[in-house]
This record gives sequence, structure tokens and C-alpha cells, in this order.
Amino acid sequence: WKPVKEAPDAPLRAPVTTAPSQQPGVEGSIVVWHTPQAPILCTGFEGSVAAAAGHLFAFADDDKDGCLHGAPLLTEEDESTEVPGVFLVGPSVSHGSLSFCFVYKFRQRFAVVAGAICRGLGIDTRAAVAECRKANMFLDEFSCCGDTCGDVC
Repeated sequence: WKPVKEAPDAPLRAPVTTAPSQQPGVEGSIVVWHTPQAPILCTGFEGSVAAAAGHLFAFADDDKDGCLHGAPLLTEEDESTEVPGVFLVGPSVSHGSLSFCFVYKFRQRFAVVAGAICRGLGIDTRAAVAECRKANMFLDEFSCCGDTCGDVC
């Protein structure tokens, strides 16, 4: 538990107005929240995928070093190979020997994930994908980054 912080209203999301069914407790205790929208887990750089969401991903069982060691296994669109509909963005994303551990690399994968989610909802993404490609923000073909993604972590 941490001290309560007042968060600014998010106009596109309904605020949670009900209190949890349990009172705040000691650090490590569990609180259950029910929200009107599906949650998004955003942990930033604190911790790791294995610690925060290890039950949602399979992990590489290999002898690679650095940030590729024990990497989450993902589909070509950065979706969990264990739980359909769970996507990963950020510095833990890797494909083969390529690591997307810096923001200038993994930001180019955001549109790939968004496109996959939209297509799953039946939304036509062709125009948006074309715009992202023009801005060099849709990285789905890795031959261009072989020299820069591998050993930089």
C-alpha cells in the first residue's frame, strides 16, 4: 500500500466511484477492484514482466545474456503466446535476437499492437497503418534493424 494520490479526471474513462470491499491493509495484502472498463496494466520500467504478469506469458528457456535472457515469448504482433488478447509493449519486447529495449525502438511497435487489437474488434486499420508507416512508426519488418537491435542492451 502507498499513500492515496488524487488523480486528474480522464474524460474518456468513467471514474471508479466505489470503494474496495476491504479496508487498506498492510503492504502485500490483496484488494479486489471491479471497474466498468477492462483494466490495462501499466508498470513502466519498475519490476519486470515476470514479476508483474508472469502468469500471462511464457518465457524463453535459453542461455542468452543481457535483456534477451528469459524474454517473454510473443507472437509477431507482440501478443502473449499463453493468453490470447494480452499484449506487451515496452523494453521487454524481443523477437529472436532483436531486443526493443529502448524507447526509440519499442515505440515503433505501439501501432503494431494497436492494429492487432483493432483488427480483433473488426476495425479496418489500413489507412492508420499506412499513416504510421509513412512516419516510420510501424515496425513489422525487422531486416532494417538487425545491426542496431541485437547487442545494445
